[in-house]
Amino acid sequence: MIRYAVIGTSWITDAFIEGAAQSTPELVLSAVYSRTCEKGMTFAARHGISTVYTSLQQLAQASDIDAVYIASPNIMHYPQARMMLSAGKHVLCEKTCVVTSAQLEDLLGIAADRGAVFMEAIKILHMPELKTVEEALPRLGRVHLCKFDFSRYSSKYPQYLAGQTPNIFKPELAAGALMDMGIYSVYPAVWLFGEPLRVQAHAVLLRTGADGAGGVLLDYDDNVVSITYSKMSESRQWCTIQGDQGVLAIDTIEHMDCVDFIDCRGVREPLLRRDTARKPMGFEANDFYRWITDPAGCAEESARVTDTTRAVIRTMERIRASAGIRLPALPESMD
Repeated sequence: MIRYAVIGTSWITDAFIEGAAQSTPELVLSAVYSRTCEKGMTFAARHGISTVYTSLQQLAQASDIDAVYIASPNIMHYPQARMMLSAGKHVLCEKTCVVTSAQLEDLLGIAADRGAVFMEAIKILHMPELKTVEEALPRLGRVHLCKFDFSRYSSKYPQYLAGQTPNIFKPELAAGALMDMGIYSVYPAVWLFGEPLRVQAHAVLLRTGADGAGGVLLDYDDNVVSITYSKMSESRQWCTIQGDQGVLAIDTIEHMDCVDFIDCRGVREPLLRRDTARKPMGFEANDFYRWITDPAGCAEESARVTDTTRAVIRTMERIRASAGIRLPALPESMD
């Protein structure tokens, strides 16, 4: 049994808890951290637990907590993960887990020193659908063009239009569309094709300085991955991986709900339809548990995932530099 606490009380935390309960009952929710006791107690009651922390230091030192799932604003990920790892706790941190590669290397170094696991929570990397896509790549022949899009109209965008500044559009929180949406396309690109040789990017910058939408070209010499993302609109289009022998058509890069192979004659062959009864975040929860409880058996798998995270964070830095997206590296306070 691994007893875990959550930092953050938004819908994404609810989704993780539900996914973990479905896939890995050995992961036992035991506590929640919130900046306010009232919000923490409301969240705890909803999930049938009684322990609420309003101090990160107390949570870090809690002897009855083995691991922590972090779903706070992006800018808080690094210091909160650093504190938990330094105390010997395993950490699963929501995407985007850090702002800089230097932060990531620091966290991985602390995790290694403490014998702890640090994993970025990115659903698609742990779902079986990505393996289906990877195994189908040879059928395409030489892959030369990919089009990945994840555009979803944010429920917070009307507030922005009304003159407010929701957290998701605050660059001081390391937020914005690239960090929230674009990373869903960067991960499969790097997983399938490696770190790009060259990066070009453009962003639609909002009055806050955050990006609301953007486009990215990842250049591999013989293959170009085109990425588009937005929090101001819906695309509702299939993503594609194109080769000289066929095309993979993917419905949503977030979950890969449907994947079809289309040959050069236009004949369409369904390869998968996602089992929607299985909660997507359950897969990352299960891998997190396995990495903790069977480090030797998961060593090769965890090394590839960690190396991919390294390459993704480096690529995200390059995208932001090319697009003129400026984010702070550190928060002013830990809590």
